[in-house]
Amino acid sequence: MKEYMSSYERCLAAIGLQEVDRIPTDLHDFLMCAEDSGMDFGQFVLDDGKMAEMQIKMWEEFGHDMLLIENGTAALAQALGCGVVYRKKGAPVAHTTAIKKLEDIRDMEIPQNIWDSPLLNAQILTVQRLVQHFGKEVFLIGRGDQGPFSLASQLYGMDRLLEDLMDEEAKEDVHRLLDLCTEACVQYHEKLLSLGVPMTSMGDSTAGPDVISPAMYETFAAPYEKRVIDAVHAKGGMISLHICGNATKIIDKMCNLGADILEIDQKTDLEAAVRESRGKCALLGQINPVLLSNGTQQEVTEAVERTMETVGGKTSTGFILGPGCALGGDTPKENVHILVNSVQII
Repeated sequence: MKEYMSSYERCLAAIGLQEVDRIPTDLHDFLMCAEDSGMDFGQFVLDDGKMAEMQIKMWEEFGHDMLLIENGTAALAQALGCGVVYRKKGAPVAHTTAIKKLEDIRDMEIPQNIWDSPLLNAQILTVQRLVQHFGKEVFLIGRGDQGPFSLASQLYGMDRLLEDLMDEEAKEDVHRLLDLCTEACVQYHEKLLSLGVPMTSMGDSTAGPDVISPAMYETFAAPYEKRVIDAVHAKGGMISLHICGNATKIIDKMCNLGADILEIDQKTDLEAAVRESRGKCALLGQINPVLLSNGTQQEVTEAVERTMETVGGKTSTGFILGPGCALGGDTPKENVHILVNSVQII
C-alpha cells in the first residue's frame, strides 16, 4: 500500500491513474453550505465571503479531499443575457431566454464586461478566496458552469432548441449558437484556471440520453465539449465533465473526449463506466444524493460498500468517492460523515 498522501497528492494520483494510499473523497456541497449559513439561498450565492467561509467550515467538519466550488447553473446564462430567478431554498435558475429567435445568434457577441455579471463575479471571488486559504492543502475544482449544449438550451429555450435540431434549415444557426456558447465556456474555464485552481468542471446535463439521442450527442454536444476540454489542457489545467441522468449509452463517447474526470450520476451503470474509463480517465461519484438526504445510515453504508466493491476496493485508483450530483441542502451530516469516513484504512 502507498504511504500516506496529502489530500492534494491523493487526488492528483487518482486523476493520473497512479497508485493511491486510499480512494479520495469529494463533496458537491454548495447547497449544504447555503442551508448551513442560515441565509436565503438567493443571497448566499451572491456573497463570495460567505460562500468561501461555508466551504471552509464544511471542510473542517468533514475533511474531504476535494472541494467542488460552485453557485448553481445560471452564471454563464445570466452573463449572456438570460433572466435569473433567485430562490429562498434552492439554486438560482435561468428562466427567461436571451435569444428570441434563432436568427438573432448571427448578431450576438459575448459581452466585454462578462465578469461583472453578479453570479460569475461571486463565483470568481469565492474561488480566489479559497485558493488563497487552502493553497495545495486540498484539491480545488472551480465549476465552470454549464457545457455548450446546456448553455445553448438556456439562451434559446430547450423546447425550441430540440425542435431546431431536427430542422435542416436551422442547422447552420444552431452550430453558430453552439460556437458562441463554447467560446463563453472556454473564457470562463480559462478565467478560473488563472485564479490558481488545478481543475475546472463542466456540467452538460441536457446533452445526455435522457434528453437527446446518442447520435445527436455526437453531432451537437461532444465536439463542443471536446473544444472546451482541449482549451483547458492547452492552458495546463485539468477538467471534469458531468452529464446528469443515465449516461450509460454515451459513456464510451464521454471517455474518449479527453476529460480528466467524468462525474457519474447515480443512474449510470458504474460497471460500464469503470470498464470504459479504464486507462483513459478517472471517475467521480456515484452515491445517490437523494439516498444521502433521505436514507438511513445503514442504507448509506451499504450503498458505499457496493460502490467500493464495484471499483475495486479502498486502494483502487482512478476513482473519487462522492455524490452523483449536488447534495441537497438538508442532507444529514451523519450520512455525509459515513460517506467520507468509509474510505479510511485502519
